[in-house]
Amino acid sequence: MLLAVASAHTILTNIITDKNYGYGKCIRPYWKNPNYPVNDVTSPDLTCRSSDMDPAHTDYCPVAAGSNMTVEWHRNKKMDPNDVISASHYGSCVVYMAPMVPKGGTPKFFKIFESGYDTSTKQWCTTKLIANKGKLDIKIPSKLLAGKYLMRTELIALHGARVEGQTQFFPNCVQLEVTGGGKSVPDGVTFPGYYKSTDPGILYKGGKNGQNYVIPGPAVEFAGK
Repeated sequence: MLLAVASAHTILTNIITDKNYGYGKCIRPYWKNPNYPVNDVTSPDLTCRSSDMDPAHTDYCPVAAGSNMTVEWHRNKKMDPNDVISASHYGSCVVYMAPMVPKGGTPKFFKIFESGYDTSTKQWCTTKLIANKGKLDIKIPSKLLAGKYLMRTELIALHGARVEGQTQFFPNCVQLEVTGGGKSVPDGVTFPGYYKSTDPGILYKGGKNGQNYVIPGPAVEFAGK
């Protein structure tokens, strides 16, 4: 049963900027069971689902402000393009960034991307992600101040969200060095800390049809910029 459950889950496997960095590069080390979700919004694992939060132990990948990059999700390190996450695990995709802090520090995340239920196509972000072979394209804000950042990517699976504490979170974090850019660094929020188990986009009883779904978290910064 545990193997069957694990096969439904997912991890951030790699990122693509001007090149494909390959499995695990610049990603905070995975925890013991890499693709298992976080259910407790108060857990420290909600930050990055990582076994090692020391930034000195993970490389940085360079990315230019204003450029597009791709984050890629799969169930395991085999990175099978047809093996992303179970179709039953419908839900939203969100991406945050935070200025890098030293070991033991608390990163303050601002949101740069979100996608929930698309009423025009009647698809969840995770459904689109599966169709796109695990790839999600995002833009690094052009006005973002150059420097080192922690990017927090997250899928939120809602198949159990009718019951408090059963929503599944799949966060993973990437270390980036942003070049170029402007002078802006928005205020941020903390994970754990910001999400509450009863937030409308976390405790959600609308089901797969996406009725009145609200993506959790703060508003997107630099929208379209």
